[in-house]
Amino acid sequence: MIPEAPPQATTLRRGLKPIAVFGTMFFLASGGPYGVELLIPLAGPGLAVCSKVAMALLWGVPSALITAELVSAMPQQGGAYQWYRKGLGRFWSFQFSWLDWLTWFFDAAIYPPLIAAYLVAFFLPEADHWVVWTVSLIVIWSSTGLNIWGAKMVGRFSIVLTAIVMAPVVAMMVLGWSQISLSNLQPFFSDGETSDALRYALIFGIWSFSGYAGLAYAGEEIVDTENSYPKVLAIFVPFGVFILVVPILVGLAADPNWSQWGPAQFTQIGLVLGGNWLSGAVSTAAQISLLAIFTGELLILSRLPYAMARDGLLPKFFTRLHARYGTPVELLIVQALVLSVLTYFWKFLDILVFATWLALPSYLMSFIIPFIIRVKHPEIRGPFRIPGGLPGLLLVEIPPVLISIFLIVTIGYDKLFLGLGCIAAGPVSYFILQWTAKRSEAPGP
Repeated sequence: MIPEAPPQATTLRRGLKPIAVFGTMFFLASGGPYGVELLIPLAGPGLAVCSKVAMALLWGVPSALITAELVSAMPQQGGAYQWYRKGLGRFWSFQFSWLDWLTWFFDAAIYPPLIAAYLVAFFLPEADHWVVWTVSLIVIWSSTGLNIWGAKMVGRFSIVLTAIVMAPVVAMMVLGWSQISLSNLQPFFSDGETSDALRYALIFGIWSFSGYAGLAYAGEEIVDTENSYPKVLAIFVPFGVFILVVPILVGLAADPNWSQWGPAQFTQIGLVLGGNWLSGAVSTAAQISLLAIFTGELLILSRLPYAMARDGLLPKFFTRLHARYGTPVELLIVQALVLSVLTYFWKFLDILVFATWLALPSYLMSFIIPFIIRVKHPEIRGPFRIPGGLPGLLLVEIPPVLISIFLIVTIGYDKLFLGLGCIAAGPVSYFILQWTAKRSEAPGP
């Protein structure tokens, strides 16, 4: 007699406890100071450091407070999609969720080739494009396998990697702490245009202090979401500021030739402070950080369409879960296939800039949506709420909204047209999917 197949899983499994939430959030919203070095020659030492602190207060804290209120009130799977749906209805929730998903997807596409490029440059500097792409495929499919095992496994993986990634950063801070001096913040601006320096400072600030709502897409896989998520954010935001600002201050003291800094400057700073062992540790930690960021973003990418499919906005195919692991395995495989193709044809700088600009409309709406929900649904509230009523909420929302609008209106036309193309694809996809769904539900002749 042939044994029966195990029953199909119908719900995602809760497995992310607060420490795992912190570890996963570390890579979704930070990943350490790696990459921030490039801001120093673009903006200038003084502006770079001061803008990190300012953007933490004007962008990071409002983002964290708003996320905490929304997750506390609506901890369902799908995160921002659920918030858009409650405040804006089906059509507009699809549009902003579509932009959210595209932003995460293009951002995720950056990391496998970056990891491959670093590894190949070290071990096989003469390797051709096919070798680089093969390494990218190994990264994509191994991370996909980890996600198929479930959010709990991703969380454990992130805890371990957080410790590994932060170890050389802590070593640099300890070795260079006594050398920190405010005199290293001169000059305040770089040698280029002041307006360009300010714009770079804002863009890098958004990059550094965004992503707090990312793990909310897996809200039903977090233990006690409505209480644990706000508490983790309360610890994570000041932690994120500290691990960005202090390494920059240490780096400026160890290597004051700031105009020559590059995207991997912390490797050189590690060499100055601790020798080859620390330089190698920093380089290794940077690659591990990229891998963990990619693995965490795959988790988010699969949970958003899963939640939308469960509500009927995408085909029901996306709601099927693995019988053993309770994860959307088909979705993860489809994502891996598309990423495999994308990483063959992509250009790093184009995708990076495009993803940044594409995120701005959804960032803007994410700051406005709490006000809309409070007005339309005053009965919805969770254990945490921003105090002060609507005036208090508006006070929190105004700074990041103004920053978003400023960057949107100063966008270059080439990026604007690309963004408009993606925005236009949202309504077209929505109506095609709705039309297809109605035809499939219609009775036959």
